Amino acid sequence: APMLSLFTFRLRAPAAEEERLNLALVDAINDDGRIYLTQTRVDGRIAIRFQVGGHATAEGDVVLAFDVIRELAGRLRGA
Repeated sequence: APMLSLFTFRLRAPAAEEERLNLALVDAINDDGRIYLTQTRVDGRIAIRFQVGGHATAEGDVVLAFDVIRELAGRLRGA
């Protein structure tokens, strides 16, 4: 079975807004408190890190994280 470990992603945004929006997204995620993510740089650009390291992590945990990320990204974009 596939194992999810670590991947990075970015919120798509116009180049002039990309850094600000991605930093704002990771801050909003962590301020929200339901999940905690970190950021890094990939090719000099901010990327948000998603890590699943616990053996007890269930599919529902990943779905919750996805839902939280989408919800907060939508708020930032005004959707």
